[in-house]
Amino acid sequence: MRSIASRHLAPVAFKIWLMFALVAGMGSVHAATVVHMATGPDNSAAVLSDGTLWTWGDNQSGQLGNGSMVSADKPVQIGSGFAQVAVGAIGKYMVALKTDGTLWMWGSVQLRSQTLNETRPVQVGSGFAQLMTSDTASKTDGSVWYWGHVKSLFKASAGGDMLDRLPPAYLQMVNNRNNVLFVLGGGAIQFDFVPLGEWDLNNWVIWKYGYGSAGPVDRGFVQVALGNYSAAGLKDDGTLWQWRSSDAPVLVGGGYRQVTKGFFHTLALKADGTAWAWGTSNYRGELGNATLTESASPQPLGGGYAQVAASAQHSLALTTDGTLLAWGNNNAGQLGVGPVGQSQLSPLPVVFEGAGAPGLGTMVATGALTRLTISAHVQIKPEHLASGAKGHPYLIAITPDGTMYTYSVPNFDRLNPVNPLAWADRLQNTSSVLFVNQDLTHLSGTAFFIGYGLGATTAESLGEMLNSYRYKRVYDIQ
Repeated sequence: MRSIASRHLAPVAFKIWLMFALVAGMGSVHAATVVHMATGPDNSAAVLSDGTLWTWGDNQSGQLGNGSMVSADKPVQIGSGFAQVAVGAIGKYMVALKTDGTLWMWGSVQLRSQTLNETRPVQVGSGFAQLMTSDTASKTDGSVWYWGHVKSLFKASAGGDMLDRLPPAYLQMVNNRNNVLFVLGGGAIQFDFVPLGEWDLNNWVIWKYGYGSAGPVDRGFVQVALGNYSAAGLKDDGTLWQWRSSDAPVLVGGGYRQVTKGFFHTLALKADGTAWAWGTSNYRGELGNATLTESASPQPLGGGYAQVAASAQHSLALTTDGTLLAWGNNNAGQLGVGPVGQSQLSPLPVVFEGAGAPGLGTMVATGALTRLTISAHVQIKPEHLASGAKGHPYLIAITPDGTMYTYSVPNFDRLNPVNPLAWADRLQNTSSVLFVNQDLTHLSGTAFFIGYGLGATTAESLGEMLNSYRYKRVYDIQ
């Protein structure tokens, strides 16, 4: 049996998947239920209701956790058993909390005694109760632990092998490239600065002498957000305040329960579920108001929201029914809605291909790690078998360089967009052995998708499968 890599083929981009979808007339979006999401400058992540973790966007530092450095313009599943996720403020790593209290990181991030550089999730701690920000998490004993480029702020802090512990009075920390804001006991705010070069000194002077190391003279803050040159704080009475450099905090309004900042724009969520956006930049549509017009005051985005997230020049919002929406800059695929490079001026649903599509089948690997036998099984839904519907099951493999193959007994062949190959010429439950006792280490990172489509021809079936999202990712070679 020939392996996927048995012939020399030039690499192709993952966009070929989208090309097939467009040829077939793809128009719908699969309904995946998201329970937690996060975004950074160039990438995003989400946890679904089944505990699976999905990432997308830029991957130059392995921050997607998919075992490669290949970026993705739509969500890619990287694991299960997760409860929360966050994206690093500088965007080169991600961190996630599992339901068992273990903390996991991947990408490039500074830890207590080392710099972590991993393309797959690595456990860095246990006993955690909540992931608070992209740089802090609290344990079940109430202690708050941190990591990242601001570790130099507390030279003598107590720590473990990988993480550092914030002093007892520090309850929350948010940061960007240079500035750091802390929420202290009693809701006071403290400002600090992390110089990364001589040119940063102007920033230091503006913030430091604007209102001193104690931050705005006030208390009662429960959450803070930090942009490039501005900050915002939410108080325990629901009032929202914002300030810029040396300006005094200004009241935005009341009834808020969450605030988040991008480089030059702000998103806030009220207790009634309405989302609001404003900022000094809307060049990439980051305000989501269907225009490129900026706004100095909050503008409504509608109701029914459960969570919002802003970063760089794009935004995400989670609705109360679990739908994840994205808008703004998409130069690295951080929106998860398709082609890289096209900004979106209004909210669009994030595309979770294959998520939550039960009953499609399984893939099983047996044997030693480097000498595997892999078999696959596609299970057709009973209603389609009983109705005698015509169609074709598919098995598609995507190698880390983006080359795609489809399976036709007994070989894998390069996927042809004009005349794709299927397992069979009629719709039926299908099983096949793919590899028998072969060394597959050279295929590390290859992802397998299985599914089936309805149609009289293979082209019709492929299009129907893509349009209905009746496929899912079932196996990755380690």
